[in-house]
Amino acid sequence: MPTSLANTKPVDVHGDSILRGGTSKLRRANPPFVQIEITTKCNFKCFYCAGRHMKQENMPWERFVKVLEKLDALPHTVSLQGEGEPTAHPEFWPMVDRLIALGHQPYIITNASLIDVRQAALKFQSIGVSVDTLDETEAHRIGRYKLHNVLRRVHELIAAMGASRIIVHTVSYGQDIEPVKRFVRSLGAKHLIQPIQTKPDYAKNYANEATVTFWRHKNHCRYLELPLMRYFDVTGRESPCCYIKDMSVFDTAERLKTELASGKVPNACVGCREIASPL
Repeated sequence: MPTSLANTKPVDVHGDSILRGGTSKLRRANPPFVQIEITTKCNFKCFYCAGRHMKQENMPWERFVKVLEKLDALPHTVSLQGEGEPTAHPEFWPMVDRLIALGHQPYIITNASLIDVRQAALKFQSIGVSVDTLDETEAHRIGRYKLHNVLRRVHELIAAMGASRIIVHTVSYGQDIEPVKRFVRSLGAKHLIQPIQTKPDYAKNYANEATVTFWRHKNHCRYLELPLMRYFDVTGRESPCCYIKDMSVFDTAERLKTELASGKVPNACVGCREIASPL
């Protein structure tokens, strides 16, 4: 791994924060954080994941290369994730190798069920693992299978990489997350908790879990102002964040910014937690 990558600090893949020296603080990503959805396929069925209701496909290698050609020469943190399990892509490790060869720092959030621990320790400066509960029954109910295997892999990753290189990601959907907090503290790892997304293009898939219907919206968004991210979906189409799942209502980032500034909430942004709060 090139020295420049080893000295780069980890970045939250959802854009909620950019981690610097163990603190969580919003600041401009320069260059912007890059996220590439290399697959929508997954071996889990998390109820809150929009990917389980999307076309199941892998990004072809040729399309992946074309996306990388759109990036400038500056080293980027590039997360190979979207609405699927990245390690399920048959060319996942060659994709990681290509990023490293180009001077970029790879990152993922994985469910850890398929991860090659040895390769992860060699090729990732830091890695994210998704853990929402320590209750096996609850994990199975929400579509996160064989929790004991996931927790075993977490311990293996920490043994191979060290706790400081592991970031545990938790989606807060109303469950008791205190046991997860204690678990992560006992590991000595970082912990990022993300509230469940209430945008209609997400929440339509879990109406019984998220019942927010009306929102109060701001007229600006940090993803458009800074910018924070360049997101490429599995088809290779670019957007300014990872929260737009109905790309038929998205035109350009500039149009989103203009509409928000004029007081109009773009269809692509209605209900997004980045600009909205429930009434």
